[in-house]
Amino acid sequence: MDHPSAQAAASTAVDDQSVEDLTAALVVVSGRLTRTLRRLAREETDPSTVRALSVVDELQPVRVGRFAAEHLCSQPAATKLLARLEADGLVVRRTSGTDRRAAEFSVTEDGRRRLAAIRGQLTEQLAPALRDLDDADRAGLARSLASVETFIRSAPPEDARR
Repeated sequence: MDHPSAQAAASTAVDDQSVEDLTAALVVVSGRLTRTLRRLAREETDPSTVRALSVVDELQPVRVGRFAAEHLCSQPAATKLLARLEADGLVVRRTSGTDRRAAEFSVTEDGRRRLAAIRGQLTEQLAPALRDLDDADRAGLARSLASVETFIRSAPPEDARR
């Protein structure tokens, strides 16, 4: 853990930063964190598979178009990726209950286990850094994460911005 005077200096430095500076730092750090966690993941799963499974898990049951918008890919690419996940037994395709012409995808039990294993590995990698935080810093981080989550949930879907 940092020395108390170092923590106080860091706190003062944060207090002096503008919202724009903190936002810019968050954007940079979140990208670096994502890349670092991908590198540290020991699971043999391709990162695009993990990302795709995460999207399906969050939105399930999800149609191809909504998946493509959230995964930031074309519908043909989404169709191929979902077909691969289905062939690997990680997602299941079902006919939509509201439109018999449409298919919806959900994560299978194997897919949930795979995601849980990957997320568990990443948690193991990141947890030591968070254990060094004092209670006040952990509480601040929890509040910050809640704010970021609120922003993510309030952002319009990709297809609404076109």
